[in-house]
Amino acid sequence: MLVFMTVIMLLLAAPPTTSIGRGLHRLLVETPARRLNALSPGRIAFYAALGAAGLVLFGLFELEGLRLFSLFTPELILWFGMFDVAVFLDVFILAAALGATARFRAVRAALVQGGRQIGASLRRRPAAQSRAPRARPVRADKTGSAEPDPGWAVLA
Repeated sequence: MLVFMTVIMLLLAAPPTTSIGRGLHRLLVETPARRLNALSPGRIAFYAALGAAGLVLFGLFELEGLRLFSLFTPELILWFGMFDVAVFLDVFILAAALGATARFRAVRAALVQGGRQIGASLRRRPAAQSRAPRARPVRADKTGSAEPDPGWAVLA
């Protein structure tokens, strides 16, 4: 095993221009670097906690702890993956709702602004068209009497 690893390291370091050197570089350097670059801090914390749980189970229960850890790890990783997907879906739905609300507010503001402009243009009239306010005519009393209504009419 040690000899095999030494040969791979020599092939990787010595001739980087050969096809074997480029293939090994792509396989052993670029691929892990790309995958490590894609990790988020939340995933790093999750995998660190998962490893710590495995070490605690091994420390407490030795071989039985490793069996227990191997039983719950796949389900835990799948649950975490589903939780990530659910969070992403929630974020997308929330973003769509906020976008629709922002567009609704923008349309409403544009309509209000347009209504104000139309109202302002209607209020601006040339001086020739402006009219003086008219006095409302007073209705004449039909009965012809100057006496007020009787008191019992107020109670009706």
